[in-house]
Amino acid sequence: MQHRPNRQSGESLISLMVGLLVSMVVALAMMSMFKVSSRFTSQAGQDAAADAQVTSALLRASIATQDAGFGLADATLGAQLTVLTDASLSSNKLVGNVAPIGARGNAVLWAMQTGAASQCAGLLFKDASDASGGLYYLGPVDCNGGNVSTWAALTWTSTLWTERPANQPNAAYKQTKISFSATSSVCKPFGLTTNTGKVMMAIASTNRSGAALLEQQCLFNFKA
Repeated sequence: MQHRPNRQSGESLISLMVGLLVSMVVALAMMSMFKVSSRFTSQAGQDAAADAQVTSALLRASIATQDAGFGLADATLGAQLTVLTDASLSSNKLVGNVAPIGARGNAVLWAMQTGAASQCAGLLFKDASDASGGLYYLGPVDCNGGNVSTWAALTWTSTLWTERPANQPNAAYKQTKISFSATSSVCKPFGLTTNTGKVMMAIASTNRSGAALLEQQCLFNFKA
């Protein structure tokens, strides 16, 4: 009887190498997918944090502007409230240009009567690419007769309210800058039916998705 040679059973070296290659390709694909997913997750988190900061700044600014004209008998737009364009603060002095009524600017100033002396206060958005950028509260400082026309001669104090969103490139930061405008408009504060003002304050920005953000406040201390 003639015996046939025994055939080998199991995996060959070639099949093992093919399996190893396939495993490496799958592992590399998974690592690449994880990297992309992590990057998008991190960016989404940064954008969400930036949007939260901007929303908080708009809310805080809208509350602060309700002080405009407080305690003054004849508060008027242009005298007790003004918007500045290209505004900046240097050595506690404001520089900038008075904006036409209804135009947007990066600063808003107002007068109020909180005691024996009239005071001026305001908000300034500093459009800077470093950590000094953000929303600043100005004053309050004593001002002559409650008229903000003397703003350039006043010595202002400033407090950083909302800093530049962290980990944002400069282009993204400029997208979320804040602007102010004020117009003559008969209005009523939300929820009130008797107190009527004649100045509408708008505080605007843009979130990281490109959607417009707008806070509108009826300044009922202004009657003319």
